[in-house]
Amino acid sequence: MKRVIKNNYKFILGLILGLVISVTTVYAIDAYIESNKVTYNNHNKSNVEEAIDELYENSGIHKDKWVDPILNGADPVFDKEGKLIPVEIKPNGDVYYASENSEWYNYSEKRWANAVILIDKPSNTNYEVGDKIEEDDIESYFVWIPRYQYKIWTLANTEEFTKLIYTTDIVNNKESTESNNFWKLASSNSRIIDVVFGDVKNAPKMAESAAAIDKYYTHPAFTLGSKNLNGIWVSKFEVGYKGATSEASAQVDQKESKSVIIKPDVYSWRGINVKNMFLVSYNYERDLDSHMLKNTEWGAVAYLSQSVYGKSEELNINNASDYKTGYGATAGTDQTSSSSVNALSTDSSITSPYNSLSGYLASTTGNITGVYDMSGGAYEQVAAFIDGTPGESGFTIDELNKYISENYIDKYNKNSTATSFNYRILGDATGELGPFYRYHDVSVNNNFHNSWYSDTSIFIETGSPCFGRGGSPSNGVIGGILAFRRRAGVKGSNYGFRLALSIN
Repeated sequence: MKRVIKNNYKFILGLILGLVISVTTVYAIDAYIESNKVTYNNHNKSNVEEAIDELYENSGIHKDKWVDPILNGADPVFDKEGKLIPVEIKPNGDVYYASENSEWYNYSEKRWANAVILIDKPSNTNYEVGDKIEEDDIESYFVWIPRYQYKIWTLANTEEFTKLIYTTDIVNNKESTESNNFWKLASSNSRIIDVVFGDVKNAPKMAESAAAIDKYYTHPAFTLGSKNLNGIWVSKFEVGYKGATSEASAQVDQKESKSVIIKPDVYSWRGINVKNMFLVSYNYERDLDSHMLKNTEWGAVAYLSQSVYGKSEELNINNASDYKTGYGATAGTDQTSSSSVNALSTDSSITSPYNSLSGYLASTTGNITGVYDMSGGAYEQVAAFIDGTPGESGFTIDELNKYISENYIDKYNKNSTATSFNYRILGDATGELGPFYRYHDVSVNNNFHNSWYSDTSIFIETGSPCFGRGGSPSNGVIGGILAFRRRAGVKGSNYGFRLALSIN
């Protein structure tokens, strides 16, 4: 009996020693690789590093990567090739290569995770953790939207909620008792959206998948076909046209992705039909599952912004009349680009860049880590259509059906009309924003508005089967992250787009 116990001790001791040797060996090799880094595909990732990562994974030993406890496992996901680089952006806009082993994001503090993709031939082909990344070396910026569930406050399918309420005419937003009462009502209907983070395995038990009032519902943006996503990377700014030197030269109708640039202070890519927007986005980074932002994905960003983890109030509009990305209305202005300004370029007296105190107010977080241009800038087309109705988008019905079946395009009810808000998809930031009102405003007589921030709210219909989101520079208070309107899909001088990455 004593011999058996002694042998058990020897066996256990051997296991412990073996584990210590394994851990020491893995960390030693990892340390050696860090000090003798080999550049891989100009993106700071070596074949040996990939082997080390696989060794960690197979051994069950994990690196001490920073994880945000509030996310319950829904932390950023990166590609194995290392094209997407984690970064920290300083308040002045300087970008630094972030260490994944330290706290480089914190959603409780409204500091969302950011990443960049470099140009093909950066000036520095061996950026390392802690290095400042030169702006000219960056091709595109992205922001991580973690997988979450939100508490449903309405199913938005009752007659009382979705019917239009007609008010006394309010011409040109002139002050009146009627308008004052409306603005108070609109403001009171906005709310802080209750969000709970969690990956597929670690979603809190309190969360439920059934769509019911006061129950938690997994946001549909985190399912792409058969893939359950840990989150999505959303372009931090509207897609710009690389090399454009003026507002007019960024209006190009083409399907090639070579001109994609996603950065602040570039001209937003416009004058392109929806099919080409879709193809440009889809082919931008196929290995990263890039695609045109869907309406539900827009809703995911909007709802997170409206939670305690985001700005949780209306965003300032990007009122740059020349459609430059990353700007926000200067605090204290009326948030519109007046006709006298339209003849000029970006006017610093009414609009401020993204890395300024006023510019932060146009971000989904109220600071530099959030998503920009979701209020104002170009009106953004999103990948969403009435079932079987391509309109003037350039899609054939077969093409449209193909991408709908693959879940790259949101599908809406064939009976949709301008006021059928009940045909919303839960989470898309349309029908859940009611009740809805109809009254005169500055830009359109008898326009429709939601009751959160009174943003323009016009649903899609057969003749205009796809959505535009966000508003344009001149929209002022009727534009916003919760604004939506119908579009035929044809190219327009004030319509742009945004893309997302779905790395599994």
